[in-house]
Amino acid sequence: MTTLAVITGATSGIGAEFARQLAATHQALWLIGRREEKLKQLAAGLQKKHDVDPVVMIMDLSDPAVIDDLAGKIRNQPQLSFLVNNAGYAEDGVFHEMAWQKHDDIMHVHVQAALKLSYAALNVMAANGNGSIINVSSVASFVPTPGSPLYGPTKAFLRSLSETLATRYSDSGIKIQALCPGYTITDFHEKIGLEPEKFYKKSGFVRAWTSEYVVRKSLNDLQRGKIVSVPGWNYQLIVMLLRRLPLGWLLAMVGGDNKSHRYQ
Repeated sequence: MTTLAVITGATSGIGAEFARQLAATHQALWLIGRREEKLKQLAAGLQKKHDVDPVVMIMDLSDPAVIDDLAGKIRNQPQLSFLVNNAGYAEDGVFHEMAWQKHDDIMHVHVQAALKLSYAALNVMAANGNGSIINVSSVASFVPTPGSPLYGPTKAFLRSLSETLATRYSDSGIKIQALCPGYTITDFHEKIGLEPEKFYKKSGFVRAWTSEYVVRKSLNDLQRGKIVSVPGWNYQLIVMLLRRLPLGWLLAMVGGDNKSHRYQ
């Protein structure tokens, strides 16, 4: 039977890399994002390299009606075997000074979309007795993010949701993972005004990793049944330390000027 992988936020970076690596094992792909030209370029490249015919869907997941439409489409695809909830971005500002619409939008993209699409996908996967879901969270999910007030909390929700669902469906043939990357070499940071050549470190404790490595590590961890995947030795160590620090110390470390939008 034809297998389908659905990837949100597939335009570039981690989402596009998931498309490249999943194209080798899936006959059908849905590439979902907002930038049509980039998605079509990606689809053309995948079609040329693999025996796939990707479907490009231009969708803005900050719109509740669009989320519902996509969830309905997913629920009617019995061949669905893989869902990657990667759509996401960072906001920057002081919580009460930002327009409420900005908070509402990021809640829809990070929380409502992942929640409703996972719900739709699990209805299919539970009936089939197999399938995989990866929710792209972040190392920022382990720390308060005052510089980007809803980025860390929404990413923490994705991690907690993944842990909860993975536990519930562990005996159902369904694998669920929270991918928690640290600095990753994508256009994520460039879009918020950070110059990649000055920002990314190629070595050391805060080095950045490539999307290719991050996705390969995620998929390998998924096969091993690892629920939370943290690519990179440095970020694994950071997360281990963060989980052991007293909350008071952690709050003192991040302070009020934390620019956590730098995390992918």
